[in-house]
Amino acid sequence: MSKARLLAPWVGDDTDRSAIYHVVSRIVGRDFLLDARCKEQFVRYMRMYEAFCGVRVLTYCIMTNHFHILVEIPPKCDRHLSDEVLIERLEVLYSKEYVDQVRLHLELLAKATHPEGRAAHAELRERFTRRMWDLGLFMKTLKQRFSSWYNKKHGRLGTLWEARYKSVLVENGYAARTMAAYIELNPVRAGMVEDPKAYRWCGYAEAVAGGQLARNGLMRILSELDSDTAVDGWSEARDITKYDWRNVAQRYRLILFEDGASYDERAEIAQQQRRGFSEAQWKKEQEREGKLSIAEIARCQSRYFVEGAVLGSREWVNEVIEGIKGDFLSESRKALSSKMRGALDGCGLWSMRKLE
Repeated sequence: MSKARLLAPWVGDDTDRSAIYHVVSRIVGRDFLLDARCKEQFVRYMRMYEAFCGVRVLTYCIMTNHFHILVEIPPKCDRHLSDEVLIERLEVLYSKEYVDQVRLHLELLAKATHPEGRAAHAELRERFTRRMWDLGLFMKTLKQRFSSWYNKKHGRLGTLWEARYKSVLVENGYAARTMAAYIELNPVRAGMVEDPKAYRWCGYAEAVAGGQLARNGLMRILSELDSDTAVDGWSEARDITKYDWRNVAQRYRLILFEDGASYDERAEIAQQQRRGFSEAQWKKEQEREGKLSIAEIARCQSRYFVEGAVLGSREWVNEVIEGIKGDFLSESRKALSSKMRGALDGCGLWSMRKLE
């Protein structure tokens, strides 16, 4: 039996608190199967299920043999979801004929005055809403839908994905921005592009190209707003419209370039040419007295971003660990958050798992 997925301890409680996760999944055998058309189709399905499930993709990167998604899962908010909004979400996935039938059925049951009619109305709604606001179901339906499309397109049978997706619970704020930069810089570190805006299958490139959903995700990351209100139209309810995208774009680009530099004293000593930005930028980093950057975090110890399970400030990670004792962790566990080691020492982030 598969081990239960680690979720934020407040999930399922009567709370209006959302949770951010970094999820990763790889192609079976880690083969390079995802060409340009496949990446486009994956992004299309991702946006479809994002709209249906009521989650928010903050940013993402689709590589040739794996993908990264930074996704915010809101609290369960069925009581705030009107029948009209439910129909709008169904239109994303289902045919017009089917949606019209559901709409008519809901309208008839909504007018019922007897208990059986109200119960039937609630049951019909629950058939669809139980698949919303849930990380596991979002990932399951996305991966299954893409697998079916891929296998049909290539005349292929069998599993497409190597295993269950990996997920890391990420604290809002600095940790989320750190994770976003790690995700966006994947194609740069792989030598596929010199500038992340040139890699069209990542959130930053989509935002630069004018994609409003991608822009909303990055503005959410940098806004430092807490998604603490469960309301109808959750994705639009966050007050990110007051942020000027041009200013956010400049700020985020500085983060990527500042923290995506490939400077490394060992590389200079070995006189090796490394992928990255200019020597002038490298020297400018020296002036910062060696302060650890997001790129160093992502490049030196990326395991924390995939296998750390929970990532954030020490106090926040401790809060999560205390909340999941008895369900995911032993009640007798004494050790709480673990300080990141090696090159990550001093970065201000802690994890649940102690990685060597």
